[in-house]
Amino acid sequence: MTKQLLATALAAVLMLAAAAPTAVATSTDPTTETPCAALCTVYEGGYETCVFEVSRDNYEGALGYYTFSGRDGDCGGTNPVLGVEKGKTYYFIQEGIENWYHPIGFAYAADGALLDNDELEPGIAGPGSTSSCEDNLTCPAPQYMLEGDLLGPFNINPNLIAVPLTVDVDDFGLDAYEPQFFFPYYAWADLESFAVSLYYPEDNDFDQDFFYFCHIHQGMTGRIKFVDADGKSLNAVNEPDIPYEYQSKDEYDMSCGTTGLDPFQLPNEQCPSTFVCNAPSEFTPVGKFANCIDTMNCKMLIGMTTNVNANSAVALFNHQMIPHHANAVNMCKALLKSGEVPCDDLLDEDDANCVLVVLCNEIINVQNAQIQTMQGILDAEGYDEKDDCTVIVDPPTPAPVSTAAPTRRTPKSKAAKRG
Repeated sequence: MTKQLLATALAAVLMLAAAAPTAVATSTDPTTETPCAALCTVYEGGYETCVFEVSRDNYEGALGYYTFSGRDGDCGGTNPVLGVEKGKTYYFIQEGIENWYHPIGFAYAADGALLDNDELEPGIAGPGSTSSCEDNLTCPAPQYMLEGDLLGPFNINPNLIAVPLTVDVDDFGLDAYEPQFFFPYYAWADLESFAVSLYYPEDNDFDQDFFYFCHIHQGMTGRIKFVDADGKSLNAVNEPDIPYEYQSKDEYDMSCGTTGLDPFQLPNEQCPSTFVCNAPSEFTPVGKFANCIDTMNCKMLIGMTTNVNANSAVALFNHQMIPHHANAVNMCKALLKSGEVPCDDLLDEDDANCVLVVLCNEIINVQNAQIQTMQGILDAEGYDEKDDCTVIVDPPTPAPVSTAAPTRRTPKSKAAKRG
């Protein structure tokens, strides 16, 4: 029965994929947003399964924020507010290759365990709940799935009639689900139908918001609200807070596909006059890409001009490597944005363009995770987040230009040349 439900959910996803509008970044956590509704199907017996298709906009923010499709197609923007009704079974389907390295999870505060916050687990009740579910490990928790099969035996969902209701089991599949998102790109793409099922019982009295997040990359969290049968939020206040704003893009970054470049456009006194020589016009794709390269290299150079913090080689390494990695991420995003590496099939290893696109996706996802690891090391060891210093690049002295009229050389006569 589980596979049948997921097959129906997957069929619904195909309907969602058509003609979805382009996502636009959300810069703050909104207080009046109508939650996005999932696409729901009613079965005999009256229960419903509801589908959110999970995707990711690679160009929004340094990490690329989540996007979702639901009942009315694209939920709109990145990291939108989602609506969940108690008593219904929800499937969050992660099929697209853009989900690689981004396993979705659910928590009672932003970013879950990545910020030392409680996640939805069988042994954790929601804040303020009077439920005794912690005692027998039956608190609401996601069920992680692959190809229609639950990856753990935990189940409190009576809608999954072919799966035994299970208590005193804290294996809900995450330990088998998350590691597969670290598989190499091509190996992950060979797997099918990653999905997370979520069921919140009607009789559970937890009524605050909770959150979706990425188990690997901190900073991608979004809000989920409980809604009534009409899709209206049961909690008008956004509590608890998301402790950061989403990264927004200015016109320059949008044109490059990057994040945070605009202040570093040349000329800049801390950078040479150019990094790319003999570039074509900026009105050509290659010329625009070269301009973006100039700017991102200036940002990297300034970022890698650092002090030796606390007399530590570890601090120096991380302060140098973080902007280096960030530059690689921006470089790949700008290349993909340029349109100069067309690829019809990402899994075609005989197409050099496709191999390069895959390489860039690996750089973007893996090096972003490594950046956060390095930031965590700096924090754990008590080093400063940054320790930059300023070095002014002296512009080269131009060669003197004579203002005198050029002297005309008088040609020698043929006789003089012979003489």
